[in-house]
Amino acid sequence: MSVTDIFASEIFESEEELEQFLGNVESLMRRGQPDVAATLIEAQLMELNDGRHDIAKLAQATPVSAVRLIGWEVLDQTFRKIDRPEQPVTAMSVDISAPVTLPAPDPERGNFREPDLETLYFTDSAFAFARAGREEINHGYGRKAGVWRSAFEEAGAEVQVRGLGGIYGEVLAYQRRRELGDLPLPADNDALVMGHAFVAVRLHQAMRAVIEGRGLPRPVTVLVGSNESYPFFDAPVYTRAEYYDLIEDGEEGEVEESKFASLSLAPRPADYDPGSIFQDDTQVSGTSLRRRIRDAAPVEEPANDTASTPTSLVSSLFERLRRRPA
Repeated sequence: MSVTDIFASEIFESEEELEQFLGNVESLMRRGQPDVAATLIEAQLMELNDGRHDIAKLAQATPVSAVRLIGWEVLDQTFRKIDRPEQPVTAMSVDISAPVTLPAPDPERGNFREPDLETLYFTDSAFAFARAGREEINHGYGRKAGVWRSAFEEAGAEVQVRGLGGIYGEVLAYQRRRELGDLPLPADNDALVMGHAFVAVRLHQAMRAVIEGRGLPRPVTVLVGSNESYPFFDAPVYTRAEYYDLIEDGEEGEVEESKFASLSLAPRPADYDPGSIFQDDTQVSGTSLRRRIRDAAPVEEPANDTASTPTSLVSSLFERLRRRPA
């Protein structure tokens, strides 16, 4: 999707103004403030038909607590499988992959479709992730993708998302209508763009919440990005140093070694919705590599049960980020 082929908006005066807004959203994510970024997008959606637009209502019905990540439990063994002598895995990037073709409505599920995710694993041979702070990583993105983008050690589909299928499927349906020339209203174009941005930011928030709630098998840099998926957001969720800050225990700053233990399988939560975990084997990604990854994806696992971030934890994280140097 590109905003340059057709531009119509009730919110923005020009394509340049829209791109500036999206750039500001990505900048907030890169500074470690995805909650603020989400608030900006939600505010724009609420401007559409006084919040009654289909995509706006779906966004309201998709809080961070509704988004689940599965496959988190296998990260430990995946890291160890990829590790090389003197070159352990030091970073991972979970990216939304755009579908090759836009799906038509399904007779049983309508427009419902979860985003396809792929995970890229990196060592310090690609970039000095083990030593890099947020500022250095942001600088590494340059004008386009990160300088490490094509230097991953391995790609996989271990981590997948559940809970975004309602709004993401509707966004793809609007995109399909747009490509067919059946999206004449400026508000619908705004909803399409903001819907894509909402999904990208909500995934970023969910990744952050799961790291804070479940931990990592080792302190690595975690990125969330895009593989040909509009609006092409790329931003660090947690750096290695930030993760150490998160797991500091006590006044002396001792690290809880248990945070690095192998992750146990999460139990199925009481509010688990079976309707949010449809496994669609027809969902394929944009390249032969991603098709191979999709075919090799693990079987369905119980959803992560701690994806939500308590308000107090969000507040404390904002305060800590505010105190850090830019």
